[in-house]
Amino acid sequence: VAARLRKLNVQRPEDLLFVLPQRYEDRTRLTRIGALEFGQRAVIQAQVEISEIVYRRRRSLLCRISDGTGQLTLRFFYFSRAQHNRLARGTSIRCYGEVRIGKSGLEMIHPEYQLLPPEQNPPPEQHLTPIYPTTEGLQQ
Repeated sequence: VAARLRKLNVQRPEDLLFVLPQRYEDRTRLTRIGALEFGQRAVIQAQVEISEIVYRRRRSLLCRISDGTGQLTLRFFYFSRAQHNRLARGTSIRCYGEVRIGKSGLEMIHPEYQLLPPEQNPPPEQHLTPIYPTTEGLQQ
């Protein structure tokens, strides 16, 4: 770990105080799917309509979600059977990622997501999310 931290110019514990975020992400507002634009990074909340494993050039998990204003596809190339089972039809989900144009319309590839308990609507994050520099072997 020490060698990896040296790549970030962290030699002593107090050096961690001066490792500053590269940028901040705004995850404080929910965006309706109907208002999304290509290239936008956004937080959306929706219901899973379809979740299926497809075999094209590579195996992927596709989840079609909707919030009443539009539909969006979540695409995962690396996933487990348990993940597929958790993203079942009717599941409420909150996602964050970059919106792209796919074959079937808007999509997010490997978004960060959170499954929401039934009948609950927790508020979005209250503060900007700091994104720190990374090096191989160290995560956020």
